[in-house]
Amino acid sequence: MLELGLFFSGIIISSAAMAIGIGGGILWTPLLILVYKLSPQEAIATSLLIQVIGMGSGSIAYYRAGLVKTKLSLIFFLFALPGVIIGSLITVKLAEQTVQMALGIMSMMLAILFVNNRDEAIENTSRAYTRKDIAHILPIPAFFGFTLGTLSLGIGEWLIPALRSKLKLGMATSIATVIPVMFLLVIVASIIHWSFTRDLHLNYFIWGASGTLIGGQIGAHISRRLDERILKQSFIYIMTLIGIHLIFQSI
Repeated sequence: MLELGLFFSGIIISSAAMAIGIGGGILWTPLLILVYKLSPQEAIATSLLIQVIGMGSGSIAYYRAGLVKTKLSLIFFLFALPGVIIGSLITVKLAEQTVQMALGIMSMMLAILFVNNRDEAIENTSRAYTRKDIAHILPIPAFFGFTLGTLSLGIGEWLIPALRSKLKLGMATSIATVIPVMFLLVIVASIIHWSFTRDLHLNYFIWGASGTLIGGQIGAHISRRLDERILKQSFIYIMTLIGIHLIFQSI
């Protein structure tokens, strides 16, 4: 039953992640810690590997739709890569309570970010942008690549609002450009994390990844059809509850 729960969780989490451009790790890691009782390091490693499948599925769907800004994706990947490597090497040496507290704090921060992010008025079309515009955004993947490597958290939560406000990209295009970036980054992070993890929990990976294959396709389709405000509000409530629980559990 637990494994079957992971399959359906994979569908739901991956659909939500692809639809609003978040990294699935912010949902997978707490789920694996709180419900499946994995250590934070094991949960992060398992979460990253599951995300490889989900992000890969979503990337294919967005490429087929012709929405990905390939050059932008490559630039963001290269700037985030050093932080991912450093963060992945650091987190395997951190105490479990420290990792859990950090996850709780980041969950609360993401909830606050989504509350304050009011970009609905931006037109859902792409406009011209310059190298200077791109340069203003590069510190975001450079820094949050570190949090991806450390805590299995995505960079889309922080990068997509910048793409909309600075480059004036539409929501669907912004999400489609970020998903391939996270796909490449979670491949790198998962390789490093799994090389240091004793218990690989391959059964959890197989069931969770199976669900994300389906969810990755669903999320890419509903991102252009479903009111994003509904998804954002649901995400805010979930992240707030998860953040509070993780913080209190780590004390």
